[in-house]
Amino acid sequence: MNNHEQNSERTGDDADLAALLRAVGPRLQPPADVAAEVRAAVAAEWHATVAARKPVRRRIVQPWMAMAASVAAIAIAVGIALPRLNGAGDPVAFVARVSGAAAVRHSADGAWQPLAAGSSIGPSDEIRTEVAGRVALRRPDGLEVRLDAATQLAFNNDERASLATGSVYVDAGAPGSGSDAFVIGTPYGDVRHLGTQYVAAVKDGMLQVDVREGSVSIDKGQTPAVARAGESLTVARDGAVSRSQLDVYGESWRWAESVAPEFVIEGRSLDEFLTWAGRETGRKIVYTSAEAALEAESTQLKGSVAGLAPEAAVAAVFASEPGLRQQIAGGQIRVERANR
Repeated sequence: MNNHEQNSERTGDDADLAALLRAVGPRLQPPADVAAEVRAAVAAEWHATVAARKPVRRRIVQPWMAMAASVAAIAIAVGIALPRLNGAGDPVAFVARVSGAAAVRHSADGAWQPLAAGSSIGPSDEIRTEVAGRVALRRPDGLEVRLDAATQLAFNNDERASLATGSVYVDAGAPGSGSDAFVIGTPYGDVRHLGTQYVAAVKDGMLQVDVREGSVSIDKGQTPAVARAGESLTVARDGAVSRSQLDVYGESWRWAESVAPEFVIEGRSLDEFLTWAGRETGRKIVYTSAEAALEAESTQLKGSVAGLAPEAAVAAVFASEPGLRQQIAGGQIRVERANR
């Protein structure tokens, strides 16, 4: 082959390479940690390939082949990086319980699929419940979000969700428990909490927030409206705010109690169980004597209360504990020695 033929072939190779690069387009730059990861993997593969070759004859690699290998490496890097760049990260919540029919959509253009307990919820997922369906979610930090029937909630990220319609119950744990911030966005304002339990409901052309514990701020673009435990705040379509008092226990909270994640009683003390039941029902646990309190702390439970609502679970547990008895009265669960 003469020099003219070699130059012609090299010119053709360069033209092919230019066309290839134009087709590939601008290269997506992966994060630094991903790029380092890919470089290490490519280097390891290169050394392994070289070591495995038999030294029969030297192989001439044309420049366009080397560039093609580089493009392939970039493609691998992009393939590794895309899930991170697209925001696919750790789940924002896990499904603790499903009652009735509910569905999940993993992206805006995805199809609705049946939702099952134990599945994970991503930062762009949307959940809806049917007229007889309810769902309980638990975030990694312990914060719980429960959806009532006929509710549609979309997660924007791990700290925010948008409520289109229906009711959600949020339990962030007792003040100081360490649960992270969580905001419920609605057409009438953003609902923010401070160590609390509350229900936010979008229905009948308004937003209603009922606070069981702690306090809640509703940011509607002006001065935030704050509701505290035992208060109900309503924001109308025109922005008007009204306030009223409510009980932190009773019928208005039943739906949230009915889908409470199971409390495993096996090996737990009666006192631990009552602490859970009091929080779930909004009632204060009152021991009528020091002896009753000590007995509750020392009593180890057996069996299961799976499928029972908190009040029914309390009745079932005390039916097997003849030394103590309980009475639910107003905002209290009173516990006393049975032999008094």
